[in-house]
Amino acid sequence: MSPAHVLEPTYDALRRRLIAGTWPSGFRLEATKLALDLGVSITPVRDSLNRLSGERLVQATAGIGFHVPRLDAADISQLLDWHQMLLAIALQGLEANQAALTIPHGHNGIADHSAILFGSIGMAAGNGELDRAVANAAARLGPYRRMEVELLVDAAAEIERIDQTARAGRWEALVALLEHYHERRRAIASQLAQAVRDS
Repeated sequence: MSPAHVLEPTYDALRRRLIAGTWPSGFRLEATKLALDLGVSITPVRDSLNRLSGERLVQATAGIGFHVPRLDAADISQLLDWHQMLLAIALQGLEANQAALTIPHGHNGIADHSAILFGSIGMAAGNGELDRAVANAAARLGPYRRMEVELLVDAAAEIERIDQTARAGRWEALVALLEHYHERRRAIASQLAQAVRDS
């Protein structure tokens, strides 16, 4: 196992690139090349890839190696279903506990805004397991969220409406907006899958 002072930055760098969609789906992640690129030895890269595989951000196949997951339309739809269910549970927790919701300002594009917004909802529910599950779903959806602005005309405005509704604590309206948000993305799941493959 790599020392933490080497492993954590390596893991963070690879995770950020995966979420940002740096590599297309199905891309082979060669530990030797990644180590050279990151300026580290191969051990922290392998350790990081194994950890990311456990988080389902990387696909590991025995005898073949590591790849960027190749999600098809059905996979994306199921992931969107899961994301919606997690947010519904988080909102129930917020309502029950009358918890305050704090959403940081400032983001870098729609994928980042979505991750910050939905992550804030997951965190505010006060359940660490739920928070981590929302964060993982957001990370796995990251490369697909980048493509939304190309496939959905008002995707950025839609996220802003959800953000403002969440900040206002209008939970019933928020549930309806989140349902519509996920429905729209399920409807274009095949285009999202293709766009990430072609990127």
